[in-house]
Amino acid sequence: MRGKRLYTNSLRDLFYLSLPTFLSFFLQNLYSLVDIFWISKLGTDAIAAISLASIATFIVFTLSQTIAVGTTAYVSQFKGKKDWDNIREFSTQSLSLAVYGGILLAIPIIVYPKIIMVIMGAKAQVINIGSSYLVPLAFFIPMFMISFAINAVFRATGDTYTPMVILTTSNLLNIILDPIFIFTFKMGVKGAAIATGISYSIAFLYGLYKLIKFLEINPFKPHRPDFSLGWKILKVGIPSGIQFTIMSLTMFVLLRIVASYGSEVVAAVGIVGRLLNFLRIPTMGFAISASIVCGQYLGMENFKEAEKTIIKTIILNEIVIITLLALIFPYGEQILLLFSKDPAVLKPGIEVFRFFMLTQLFVAINITISSSFRAAGDTLPPLYISIVRLILLSIIAPVLGKLFSLRGIWEALVISAFLSSILSLIFFIKRDWKKRAVTIGFKMRMEAQKEV
Repeated sequence: MRGKRLYTNSLRDLFYLSLPTFLSFFLQNLYSLVDIFWISKLGTDAIAAISLASIATFIVFTLSQTIAVGTTAYVSQFKGKKDWDNIREFSTQSLSLAVYGGILLAIPIIVYPKIIMVIMGAKAQVINIGSSYLVPLAFFIPMFMISFAINAVFRATGDTYTPMVILTTSNLLNIILDPIFIFTFKMGVKGAAIATGISYSIAFLYGLYKLIKFLEINPFKPHRPDFSLGWKILKVGIPSGIQFTIMSLTMFVLLRIVASYGSEVVAAVGIVGRLLNFLRIPTMGFAISASIVCGQYLGMENFKEAEKTIIKTIILNEIVIITLLALIFPYGEQILLLFSKDPAVLKPGIEVFRFFMLTQLFVAINITISSSFRAAGDTLPPLYISIVRLILLSIIAPVLGKLFSLRGIWEALVISAFLSSILSLIFFIKRDWKKRAVTIGFKMRMEAQKEV
C-alpha cells in the first residue's frame, strides 16, 4: 500500500518518506569507499584507472538521472490525480528509454574502451587496466539504467522503501563479491566490474518483479515504445542532466584552481568532498520527499499546499544543517585525522572543511527549491542557478585567491553558494512554477492530438 496512498506535507510523512532514502544514500557512499579500499590493494595504477573510468560511467549516471527526473515529474503528478493508466504508461516508457539509452551507451564503450581511456587522460599501463574494467561493466549498463528508472517510479508514487531494498541488496552484494572476484578469482579490476554487474543484475530482477506486481502489468503483453511520451520525459529531464554535469564541473573547476597550491591541498579538498557526500544525505533525503509530496499536490492542482511543502522542507533542512554544524564544526581536525595524518594535508583540510560546512546552509536551500521545480517538471531554473554558481566561482575564486591565498578561495565558495541560493529564492517566489506542472491540461492535449 506504500505506493497507493497519498502523502501530505506533515513532518510525519516527510520523515517516513526520507528515512529509507537516508539509508540508501548512506550505503551507496559506503560502498564507494569500500570499493576503492579493495581496488587500492591492486596498486596506484589500478586506482588511477578506476578513477578515470568513473568519468565515463558518470555519463551513464547523467542519462539515468535525466530519465528519472522526467519520470518522477509525470508519475508523482498523475499519482495526485489518481490516474493509474498514465502512471503505467509513463513508467513503461521510462523503462524503454533506459533500455535503448543503455544499449547506445554500452556499444561505444565495448568497441572503443582504449580510445575512451585515452580521451579521459590515461597513459601507458593505466589504459589497459581501465579498458579491462570498462568492457565487462558496459555489458551491464542497460540493467543499471533500468534499475534507476524502476527506483524513480517507486519513489514518485511514494514508495521509498522498495528502492532502499533494491539499493541495499545491490550494495551489500557488491561489498561481498568485490574481494571474491578481485582476489579469490584473481581477476583484478575486471573482477570488480563483474562483481558490480552481477550485484546490480540481481537487484534489477527483484526490482522489475516488484514493479510488474505493483503496477499490475502483464509481462507477456508486447510493449510498444511511444516516442512522443518518451520525448516528454526527456524534455523535462534533459535540463537536469545538464545541471548534474555542471555540478560536477564545479568541483573540477575548484580542483583546477587549487592545483597550483600543491597536491596536498588537492588531497584535502578530495577528502572533504567525500565527507560532504555523507553530510548531505539528510538534505537530499528530505528534498526527495518534498519532491514526491509536492508533485502529488501539483497533480491535485492544490498549489498552496505544494508551496507549503517546499517552505516547510527548507526550514527542516536548515535546522538539520545548523545541528550538524554545532555537532561537527569544532571537530574538523579529529575527523580529518581518520583519513590523513600528513600535516601538509591537515592544515588546509581543516580550513576547507569549515568553509565547506558553511556552504551547506545555502546549498540546502538550492537543493530543496530545485526539488520543487523538478516536481513541476519546470527544470530550467535549477539549470540556470547551477550555471550562475559555476560562473561566480570561476570569477571570484581566482581573484580572492590572489588577494587572500587559499582562504580567499574558500570564501569564494561560500559567496557563490550564498548568491546562488538568493537566486533560487527569487525564482521560487517570482516564477509561476506551480502553473507549469506538466500534467495540467495533459488529457486535453492528448485528446486533441488523437482527434488530429
